[in-house]
Amino acid sequence: MKIKCIKIYNEQTKEYQEKSSWITVGKEYIVLAIELRLDIVSFLIQSDSNDQPVLQNVSQFEIITKKIPTNWKISPGTLELLTIGPISWREAGFWEDCYDGKPSALEIYKREARIIFEDENSQ
Repeated sequence: MKIKCIKIYNEQTKEYQEKSSWITVGKEYIVLAIELRLDIVSFLIQSDSNDQPVLQNVSQFEIITKKIPTNWKISPGTLELLTIGPISWREAGFWEDCYDGKPSALEIYKREARIIFEDENSQ
């Protein structure tokens, strides 16, 4: 699934802004996963600043393509109601290990992200 940033909303200040270190208006992103919470739906995308995955409110984007990656599954979460994305990313401690730079977690992240990007770019 490919999306395009159409506006930037700062959830801390509750205001729209022109720039962000995470996303850029007009730029397209491939969705890595979707999280559904009680009051918010977020896309997981690679940030502009460091290519790390970040959650961003869906209201900032328009959907460009609706292709669903082959490795996405729906799974219940603890903090969120549902996550749609690679099941291997749902393992306890995965994201902490990934952000801490643990090689095994980074390899899992890269493998699943590669599948998502390849699925989006295939005909």
